[in-house]
Amino acid sequence: MKKIFITIIYSIALLLGLSSCSDLLDKEPLTEIGEGAVWSDPALAEAYVNARYNQIHSGWYDEPWISSLTDESYMTWSRGCEPITQGYVSPSELGSVNWGLRAWSVVWQNIADCNLFFEKIDEVTFREESQKTQLVGQVRFIRALCYHDLVSRWGGMPLITKRFTLNEREEALNVTRSGYKECIDFIVSELDKAIQELPNAYDAKSKGRATRIAALALKARVLLYAASDLMNVGVKDEKLGYTSPDPQRWTKAAEAAAICINEALGNGYALYDEYGDDVKTKYIQLFLEGGNAEILFDKQHGASSVGYYVQIDQVNGPNGYAGWGGNTPTDEMACAFENADGTIFSWEKWKAAGGNTNPWANRDQRLYATVLADGDYFKYRELETFIDVDQSGTELSSGGRDTKFGIESHNTSITGYNMRKFIDENYKDGSWQFASKNWPILRLTEQYLNLAEAHYMAGDEAGAKEALNVIRRRARMPEVKATGQELIGRIQNERRVELCFEEHRYFDVRRWKLGEALLNTPATGVLVHKWPDGRKTYTPGIIAEHRKFVERMYWLPIPQDEIDKSVLEQNPGY
Repeated sequence: MKKIFITIIYSIALLLGLSSCSDLLDKEPLTEIGEGAVWSDPALAEAYVNARYNQIHSGWYDEPWISSLTDESYMTWSRGCEPITQGYVSPSELGSVNWGLRAWSVVWQNIADCNLFFEKIDEVTFREESQKTQLVGQVRFIRALCYHDLVSRWGGMPLITKRFTLNEREEALNVTRSGYKECIDFIVSELDKAIQELPNAYDAKSKGRATRIAALALKARVLLYAASDLMNVGVKDEKLGYTSPDPQRWTKAAEAAAICINEALGNGYALYDEYGDDVKTKYIQLFLEGGNAEILFDKQHGASSVGYYVQIDQVNGPNGYAGWGGNTPTDEMACAFENADGTIFSWEKWKAAGGNTNPWANRDQRLYATVLADGDYFKYRELETFIDVDQSGTELSSGGRDTKFGIESHNTSITGYNMRKFIDENYKDGSWQFASKNWPILRLTEQYLNLAEAHYMAGDEAGAKEALNVIRRRARMPEVKATGQELIGRIQNERRVELCFEEHRYFDVRRWKLGEALLNTPATGVLVHKWPDGRKTYTPGIIAEHRKFVERMYWLPIPQDEIDKSVLEQNPGY
């Protein structure tokens, strides 16, 4: 029988390949559903939209997180990180930044499927026009999200709003890249339409669908990125930014973030502030209690023993708990968390103060909900990453249960740290029975940080501090009173701490044009020695991986097979 989408072709990964019906709905044997049936049945049309959500990238999809391509974490067994971390990314070898649901071809496929929806949706007869309008708004949001992802990684992309048939293969192969400005204008325009089409909320059974608030949030992020240095300072190629800087871009970004915050607060969203002064528990539960009021849009995952969507407890848990010790925080990430009094932590200051105290004591409590360090209580015992030494300081062939002397040496954290954020303490070691978790794509916290940065860059330091300190107060940290360059540094660090491991750092460092400064240095860890009398000493600067960043890496190379079969122009330096 004729399958749905039989006229969709795979071409330059723009509109990309035949899709099957298998991802629609377990309603009946979908291999028996033809294209005409889908677009004559409102339930199947809605299932088709559900399938577009399924194709949205989740940060937990693959073992290597994007954080391990930055100074946030290090992947213990590499798994495709090296092309980025060691600076040899190429059109033929993009590594893990182009895997899974974030792969070039997969994102373009979802765009193609969105385009098919727009061509066919008018054929469907709905009982109420509002149902159709909401579905249109959802698909418009998803397509805008896909384009934002592509443009953020590769720069200006072809703007495709139709599907190509087999008879239009030549036309498809001759599509060219649009300018960066044109792409941003398109994404913002689509989100403006979605804002008019989407409701502020859904009932419980439809939780996880894009709302008007989600569209406002994505618009604010898009405008923040578009105002940033990478796309505005010294740009020579219109595919990679604006050749004429305009300070008003920061003003527009601030306005968009402010509107999103006000609309979110007015419609029942709020920063998660349960557990009061117990900040550690608060920040643990924020990411385990799916669908809480802070989440503006997330990818819904069910409990499962298959697929990396929810296996993060096993993949990233410490080896002494039968975990695999996959993505492990770097010392650079741990040091980003301030002292409890709001002063900046550094190993130099710690050594100057005597260097005989636990370096992780009396720190920003968010550290304890984010990073596991030696001595932290986790599940049913303290984490043990120490190596035993004798009275002379010589290392012995023994150590804690979470070292190479533990269960599996190859799963030992090289950095001396393990992941705490997103990890469920109730997961039974090695059981492969996982509770459901949702991947946070847009949350209200980001909007305050977007607002703080945009205000500062637009010249409004008072507004910047006001937005920044909303987040600081929730974390029970002292308010920031800095000005000038110190203030923007504190805003950037707050973003680093608050949004770590959520796939922001990769883009933030690039849009700030700080790649050479921050990603061209080794990823390091800390070595803990336990002496015969029980005291511990700490040695930072242990190199987990030498890393390299060169200028061309601000943008990814377009995959070589796409260059070979199309007229797409490659990014500079590749």
